[in-house]
Amino acid sequence: MIGLTQVSQSNYLPTEGMKELLRRWFYLKFDQKMSTIELMATASDLRNKSALSIVALLDVDEQMISHVVGKKRLIFVQNCHAYLKDSVIHAGLDSDFSND
Repeated sequence: MIGLTQVSQSNYLPTEGMKELLRRWFYLKFDQKMSTIELMATASDLRNKSALSIVALLDVDEQMISHVVGKKRLIFVQNCHAYLKDSVIHAGLDSDFSND
């Protein structure tokens, strides 16, 4: 992803636990085609809601995201999106996901 900041992105990488949640919510939203509202009602805690929110932001232009989240959060979201894009492309599930 094109970075909007000069801060090192390596400090804001998703943990393995977050990566697992991102994949889960991505699968439900884009493969199972469930709505964000429907999924948010099933998110059990703040960590799950945060992961789902990051997945939902895949539908939003990066410039727009930068207007609603702080610099550090933006870097984290960018890294999560990059992780998902890389995972999706390697899994061959990118037909519904091309937001570059």
